Amino acid sequence: MPPLTRQRTPQSLYSEWSNSYLGATLSIHALAKPLMKFMYHRAVLNLIKRQKGVPLSAETMEIYESYLGWKYVTETTKTFILRELQERAQAEAEAHIVANFLVLYDILLDSTSDAIRRWTFWILGKLAGHPSTRGAVVAVRPCARLVTFLGDSNEDIVECACYALSHICADVDGARAVVEAGVLQIVKQLLESPEAEVRGWTSWLLAQLAVHPSMRQAVVAVQPCPQLVALLGDSNGNIVESACYALSHICVNLDGARAIVEAGVLKTAKQLLKSPEAGVRRWTSWLFAELAVHPSMRQAVVAIQPCPQLVALLGDSNKDVVESVCYALSHICADLNGARAVVKAGMLETLKQLLKSPAAQVRKRTSWLLSELAGHSATRQAVVAVQPCSQLVALLGDSNEDVVKGSCSALFYICVDLDGARAVVKAGVLETAKQLLKSPDAEIHKCTSWLLARLAVHPSTRQAVVAVQLCTQLAALLGDSNEDVVKGGCSALFHICVDLDGARAVVKAGALETVKQLLKSAEVGVRKRTCWLLARLAGHSSTRGAVVAVRPCARLVALLRDSNEDVVQG
Repeated sequence: MPPLTRQRTPQSLYSEWSNSYLGATLSIHALAKPLMKFMYHRAVLNLIKRQKGVPLSAETMEIYESYLGWKYVTETTKTFILRELQERAQAEAEAHIVANFLVLYDILLDSTSDAIRRWTFWILGKLAGHPSTRGAVVAVRPCARLVTFLGDSNEDIVECACYALSHICADVDGARAVVEAGVLQIVKQLLESPEAEVRGWTSWLLAQLAVHPSMRQAVVAVQPCPQLVALLGDSNGNIVESACYALSHICVNLDGARAIVEAGVLKTAKQLLKSPEAGVRRWTSWLFAELAVHPSMRQAVVAIQPCPQLVALLGDSNKDVVESVCYALSHICADLNGARAVVKAGMLETLKQLLKSPAAQVRKRTSWLLSELAGHSATRQAVVAVQPCSQLVALLGDSNEDVVKGSCSALFYICVDLDGARAVVKAGVLETAKQLLKSPDAEIHKCTSWLLARLAVHPSTRQAVVAVQLCTQLAALLGDSNEDVVKGGCSALFHICVDLDGARAVVKAGALETVKQLLKSAEVGVRKRTCWLLARLAGHSSTRGAVVAVRPCARLVALLRDSNEDVVQG
């Protein structure tokens, strides 16, 4: 079917109904218009029916466009078309075709029909929900008009406008456009709407704005936290989830975290951990995590004793909930009181099961949680006692690099005590270390070299490190472009050099070939560690000559004037 076009109307020369006759007259157009509207409506329904199960094409979209822009097509017919396009826009491939409709969105919003406006909002939201078509929505600048509809007397219109705006906000450009359109002046009022859907989508809109660091302060500035905290007691689970989600992003900034605590969030948050809604449990746990990130807020979180409920959720059937709980506990553990509370709540009893989780994010968060617990001398022994080393070493071969880094960090802190270091070596970490040092990931190089350094601190495990002949790979790290990697390599070699066998292995590996360059490094930590490495090598009579041979003295004398006392001392 071709797009609608206006046909030229032939002029009648002999019409019996001409206005030139006296008496009653009848307009042919008056009869034709209702028939035409009916025919258009039937044609549209037939077209939609025929297209079911067929991918939307540009040609079909052009036909729909022509009907949407034609004044003799009824609002009911246009509503059918918009509903069809809204369904099509759910699939990203077809959303690109539907995006052509954006040339008409202004005309459709001018309609007196609430139904047409509502479906137009839904389509805008669906298109903005896809990253690949979101830019096209932002480009037609709909935000100012959408924000004006937030004050509409029809709650359905307000809901749909909120829905569209919340999806446009997913990108920072869209979020900026929404804020510039004045949305924040009305959000507090919308959060108190009697309509559940309006409250829910407004909470989601605030969350999507607060996701962007550049927009977060603007959200905090309008002080929505009391209303959002009040919504945590809403009878609608979806609204509670949206409010939790918004608060968890607002409190990423310290000002936002303070505002949320002052609004009384901690009085209701513990109860929400028992919610039957997985989304509520997930975002409440995440909210605890983001609050506990801030040292000044962490004590307030620990004070309400959420650890027993959080630990209980480690057995939740929803992996997203478990991940959020692990994330919360890892930040609560940053303080010793929090770490003790987590251990007391029985977290370590579920540890081995969590490390076996099929969800990479759960494995990652669990390993970082262990790292925090093992970082405190008072809780380190409790970690070692549950014998997690075999599983942590196995995770060093995980396909997810974040899991590898978390496991490396946990093993590093476990190695601080000799019992832990022995357990780590016994678990076979040294066989894996060689492979890790070949990784293309700089962070893994850094973590592995620091782990080896920590093992080499203990005389009884130092020999095991030397025995696996890692010095060549560690010496190669001294030429890495990443300064943190260089510092890790230097530290590992420094501790290996305590024994003569280790010192000889370091020299043989060619570590001295890069020292003059390292002594010129702009990074204080690199200069300091290189000096200490040279000192350690020069402390052995059999390797002292090799140190002198590379002529580092002029550079070392120059470093006696260094602005950093540790470098001068080295």
